[in-house]
Amino acid sequence: MDLKTRISSFVALGKLLPQLIQSSLPDEAFQANNWFTKSELERALNSWSNILTEVNLLRWIAPYPIPEISSIRKILVITAGNLPLVGFHDFLSVLMLGYRFIGKLSSRDDILLNVLANELKLIHPDFKDLIDLTGKTQASDAVIATGSNNSSRYFQMEYGKIPHIIRKNRTSAAVLDATEDENDLKNLVSDILYYFGLGCRSVSHLYFPYGYSLETLQLHLSAFKQVDPCLLYSDNLRFQKARLSMLNTSFKDAGNTLLVENESLHSPIGVVHFSYYDDSELLFNNLNSKENDIQCLVGNKHLNPALIPFGTAQKPDLWDYADNVDTLEFLMNI
Repeated sequence: MDLKTRISSFVALGKLLPQLIQSSLPDEAFQANNWFTKSELERALNSWSNILTEVNLLRWIAPYPIPEISSIRKILVITAGNLPLVGFHDFLSVLMLGYRFIGKLSSRDDILLNVLANELKLIHPDFKDLIDLTGKTQASDAVIATGSNNSSRYFQMEYGKIPHIIRKNRTSAAVLDATEDENDLKNLVSDILYYFGLGCRSVSHLYFPYGYSLETLQLHLSAFKQVDPCLLYSDNLRFQKARLSMLNTSFKDAGNTLLVENESLHSPIGVVHFSYYDDSELLFNNLNSKENDIQCLVGNKHLNPALIPFGTAQKPDLWDYADNVDTLEFLMNI
């Protein structure tokens, strides 16, 4: 199967994804993981459907001199399960090069990729020899493992002697300067609350200039409505409110989330941390020193060219790599 065929197969898969929303798949995924509400699964499937176009795929692979495969590499991919289809980009990357994908899927997200893999095999039967989702971690030429800071130590011990990408905990932040309009703030809310804030691209910390009024942002956060409310998120929100009250920690109740002044980048589910700055240059110097903890920074580019626009944190392109490690380049060089 040549590169052109692999591209056309994924384009065909992309066209099928919206149909899965009307199948039994959302109910099955939700039963396995109650964070995967139908609306969030629909968001993930529609997002990948929009991404898997011939234009996008060709633009993505254009910078890489992808050779015809002389020998098929075996790539073990250990996925996380915090978001629907969180391991799909690795799946796509491995197969786009014609390599064999050996998946050890998280028990929290082992249904969705199996369904998509079966659809891909129906589109082109040659994929049957390139996809192994049995969970058996057979001898591999390279490993891509995604997990927590704790699990990364195990991955390093287990797979450190072969080529590897080992991903740890990351989160995202937003920098505001009071020039934001209503649309910016509305989009920021989606950066915070889509997927219930569980992803590394979810904004968990807000940086405000001293004197910034949080009132308008609170209104936008309160107005945000999940199409399918998540009981797990609601439970976390109530727990955090009770915990902060017991600790006499000040917080601002924004309805869908709690705003807490705290310097930590990472925040608990249901909570968004915030802090103030008076010198943007010093702030970005500080953020640069934390680059290994940050997936993306959101804000208006007049503050810093590294910022991505409000509302795009949860909408990565194919060339927006996790941990800023180029997966295709890694795979081509093993």
